[in-house]
Amino acid sequence: MKKWLLYSIVPILFLIGCQSKNGEGAVQAVEPSIEVEASDGTLSDVIRVSNTLEPKIGLTFNGLADEDTMMKILDELDKHKIKATFFLEGMRVAQEPELAQEIIARGHEVQNGTLTFQNMSTLDYEQTYKEIFLANEIFDKHLHYTPQYVRSRSGDATENMRLAAATLGLKAVIEYSINPQDRKMQSAEDLVAYIERFWSSGAVIHLNTYINPAVIEAIPLLAEKANERGYTLTTLSEVLKDQYTLHELEEIEGYDAIQMNANYEDVEPYIYYRKNTTKKEVALTFDDWASEERTKEILDILRKYDIKSTFFLIGSGVEKDPHLAKLILDEGHEVASHSYYHRNITEMTPEELQEDIVKTHRALTYALQQSPLLYFRPAQGVIDEKSAKVVTATGMKAIALYDIASFDWKTDYTVQDIYNRIMERVAPGKIIVMHVLDGTETVNALPLVIEQLQQQGYTFEKLSTWIEQYAEEGVD
Repeated sequence: MKKWLLYSIVPILFLIGCQSKNGEGAVQAVEPSIEVEASDGTLSDVIRVSNTLEPKIGLTFNGLADEDTMMKILDELDKHKIKATFFLEGMRVAQEPELAQEIIARGHEVQNGTLTFQNMSTLDYEQTYKEIFLANEIFDKHLHYTPQYVRSRSGDATENMRLAAATLGLKAVIEYSINPQDRKMQSAEDLVAYIERFWSSGAVIHLNTYINPAVIEAIPLLAEKANERGYTLTTLSEVLKDQYTLHELEEIEGYDAIQMNANYEDVEPYIYYRKNTTKKEVALTFDDWASEERTKEILDILRKYDIKSTFFLIGSGVEKDPHLAKLILDEGHEVASHSYYHRNITEMTPEELQEDIVKTHRALTYALQQSPLLYFRPAQGVIDEKSAKVVTATGMKAIALYDIASFDWKTDYTVQDIYNRIMERVAPGKIIVMHVLDGTETVNALPLVIEQLQQQGYTFEKLSTWIEQYAEEGVD
């Protein structure tokens, strides 16, 4: 493998406490030679969020502030029994190794924050390599520790960072999923309110130690809110250890079951509205996408009543929080496609529609690590003959509609409105659609609907049970 011999253009504070001419302790700058190893083109992973089903959130800090500020941060974390990850710049560790050692002694972890906290987007591969390599050398010298992760000052991963990290054997370049940008000097309340808007299991919070003093006051507020939501704030390594294995999309059976197909004219769509039966059974289905909090609330209700449902999920949401789709599946529910962009499919060109469906299928397949049901439900239930043919031509086995629209997606609909609309229309074999959406009354209406239906003698079936039965028998 090709190597280059370069010389550091940045003085490195390797020697601490050396004797000066007057006999007093001093720090001497040394310019060591660095053997920069050429990249073989391998890119390290980039981690923004952990694909974990555990309710853990990574709390991370960039930078090493002055001693007084750092002690206040550490004391607050101790008080609330929170462990965190600190990305420290090598130069500061060399200047104040005792402070970095104190972080470790308190039970937190430290990782590579590059050598000088430069803007990494302006550096070429050689410069990037040195920033990471020399920081690691300082960690080894003063902390007897080799970091496994690296993050830039901005929290963004450049290609050169990924190349250098891979060459140096680091596990990943860390970005973030939640960055309240505390450099805007918001209050502690504002910082926590921002974090609350986006947190979910496996999220990575990015704060800075040295910019906004409100970060110190934000820690107890953050601890309180996390406790209310059932989240544990912890180190990056602790969050990442609970990840489930993610295989590459092409390695998952069925990833290509849905494909573009311009020959749709002679296709015969299978559209399913309801089951023709006198037996008191209904299928309870859910559309759309929401926050983790709302999703878990619905899952908790279904678990309480021992009901399995079919969820039609929006692909763009699944891509952002794939672990939620996996959580739905692991709870024993079914997952199917509700399009990627949630547009009116009758207004899309055949190519646009099929691209949307393929993209959604792949997002769902990757999130679930298996193929979802090959069912499709259009946004708002709107479909016509042509769009039905276009959808079916991709490989979709069924277009799954419904005949009881709860209208629970309406924010002005009360619990009683939702309840009345469902109960006035219920009958054997009907498919009910509700929605996984924030800001609605669904979670308050759902238990009432379930209990009333159960009192009337209804049972709940997964949609696939009906659809597959029809496909096998040729009758409802």
